Amino acid sequence: MVSCRSMLKGLAFATLSLPLSLTLAGLADARSVRTVEGWELNMTPQTCSMAATFADNVTISLIWAPKTRELGFMAALPHSYGLGKRKTAELDLAFDGDGRYRQWQDLSATLIGGRDSDGVIGNWGAAHSDELANAVAAAGHVTVRVGGQEIGRYDLAGSPAAYRALLDCGKQLAGK
Repeated sequence: MVSCRSMLKGLAFATLSLPLSLTLAGLADARSVRTVEGWELNMTPQTCSMAATFADNVTISLIWAPKTRELGFMAALPHSYGLGKRKTAELDLAFDGDGRYRQWQDLSATLIGGRDSDGVIGNWGAAHSDELANAVAAAGHVTVRVGGQEIGRYDLAGSPAAYRALLDCGKQLAGK
């Protein structure tokens, strides 16, 4: 299992939290780059994201900040999950498949409240971005738990192609 608390160094979490919180707030306003294998790719001035929304209205997203080389995992959740006004919660991800790291845990994932949904963002730092990407690419599904509550199990079909497009988006940002 990869644990955020044991693997984050210094300000890595804070560095990605700000751009990701801005990304969450602005995802609806982000310029759509394209759709790849069912994943919508978006670009903001600081980040690129790939997102898929599922039947239960949960949106799963990877958010890439090319300047810091950090990859975060975000889930946008309906208010019915009752996360309230807390600022952090435990985020647990369980990937199936053949990835080296199939269990990921962020003991203090950032919670962001919105008008129509809440969001939770996990970040394991730049040193683990490739490992998180590999876990997503190697898995067929991810099970998401927030604050000890199971949110659901989500199909990751198409994520390897979408991740390659996400990296291309990051190259565009890095060139600006």
